[in-house]
Amino acid sequence: MPAAAADLEIEPLSTASATLPVAADVAFEAFADAAETPRWLPVLHAARVLERNVDGRATRVAFVARLERGSIGYTVEYSFDSEALAITWRTAPEAAVQVRGEVTFSPLSRSASLMNYSVTISAPVGPWSDPSYEHHPASSVVTSFREHLRRAA
Repeated sequence: MPAAAADLEIEPLSTASATLPVAADVAFEAFADAAETPRWLPVLHAARVLERNVDGRATRVAFVARLERGSIGYTVEYSFDSEALAITWRTAPEAAVQVRGEVTFSPLSRSASLMNYSVTISAPVGPWSDPSYEHHPASSVVTSFREHLRRAA
């Protein structure tokens, strides 16, 4: 039975990789600043940090995402591995919008790194405001983040 628009699931698992024009630790810190994500990811309208860890990193963040004709809110919890340069996030199991993801940054040189990103999104809404995000969210995120780093350099 085909899914109705209200049961839209975007890419059960979407992955993408890209070379970034900054060192891996710089990319890790930039991505870890979840409050800034709406500045570089057009599908997000707002982010509000609800909790921070002892290092000052946002561990619980409420986001508002743009839809074609509205918006949707969801809250994710972040985990950070500074040694592996990895960040994971997920919504609560009972949340209507389910988001799970992971990003890792690997050094290529002193001024370049490799970003590996994966995300699973299941939302009872649609369509998203950004058609590229709707069809392949990981590629959209990786491209937007790379361009953000290029502009900041």
